[in-house]
Amino acid sequence: MRCPTLAELPPPPPGRTGWPWTEGGAPVGDPGPGGRWPSVTVVVPSFRQGAFLEETLRSILLQGYPELEVLVMDGGSKDETVDVIRRYEAWIAGWVSEPDSGQSAAINKGWRRSTGELVTWLNSDDLLLPCWAEQTAGLMAREPGIDAAYCDVQVIDTQSRPLWLYAGRAPTVEEIVLTWKTPFAQQGFLVRRSVIERCGYIDEALHFTMDTEYWLRLLVHGCRFQHTGGTLGAFRVHEAAKTTTHHAVHVANMLTVTTAFIERAPPEMADLAQRARQRQHWNAAHAKYDGRRHAEARAFALRHLADNGWRALPRVSAMVGLSLLGGPGHRLLGLVRRIRAAASP
Repeated sequence: MRCPTLAELPPPPPGRTGWPWTEGGAPVGDPGPGGRWPSVTVVVPSFRQGAFLEETLRSILLQGYPELEVLVMDGGSKDETVDVIRRYEAWIAGWVSEPDSGQSAAINKGWRRSTGELVTWLNSDDLLLPCWAEQTAGLMAREPGIDAAYCDVQVIDTQSRPLWLYAGRAPTVEEIVLTWKTPFAQQGFLVRRSVIERCGYIDEALHFTMDTEYWLRLLVHGCRFQHTGGTLGAFRVHEAAKTTTHHAVHVANMLTVTTAFIERAPPEMADLAQRARQRQHWNAAHAKYDGRRHAEARAFALRHLADNGWRALPRVSAMVGLSLLGGPGHRLLGLVRRIRAAASP
């Protein structure tokens, strides 16, 4: 489906200006060698985010891309979500608003209905930025050996004001399973349909770390990732966002992801799986401490001690001591981190 122009879309609400309200993307140029742009599907999983959904949809529709399919999979929202969808229905290839078992199930439902050669999902409170489709799909059209592409992402607030930049970097199995760090943000990534056919769909048992698990699974299968360059997506931080409201589930999901890797790692990754086994409860302790859940941090630190024996005693003792100090412990750790950062080259 051809992307609409700014003039074809409903007028923006009063007071809303800039991208994607009063500014739209120009039609993409010549595709170059090969003669055509690959088709792209963006699935929007949605639940009770009607306040942000219109901005999300406009940021997709105004990409100026000639072959863009948009599917909205809503979980039965009772807010203004359906009204927003109906306003933009002429440019949406398909949508539902019905109860589901969560975001991962909604993504899979959309991916199974999709027809694009390249697919992604975009949460209903996040945005794509100008030129996302042209740059990301163009990269994958020029580089057939790339299985997935990702970009830098701007973190924004409820008013779409920039907060900080989430710069993407090349993902590795080691970083994900040993540090629990996600090397790039999900917003703005693209993956080939052939990768889904080979590696499967999103794990519907996970509700917070489904993206991290998916990157890990693709890496284990040998998929190649490529950074597009540039800031092409936006991730919205607000009080109702899942990542701000369900810390305990996030930690539990990461333990599940790590345990699954340990149990299923191929023989050539056996050493890495053992190292992941030794670190998983330490990562959980750190996550709980950073979330100021001090009793849970101490419990996971002691499990780390049980996993690794007395050699882990110094670090476990430090974690227990800091957690018992509460707020002063956080300030002390922050000071230590700043000193280390200043001393590093």
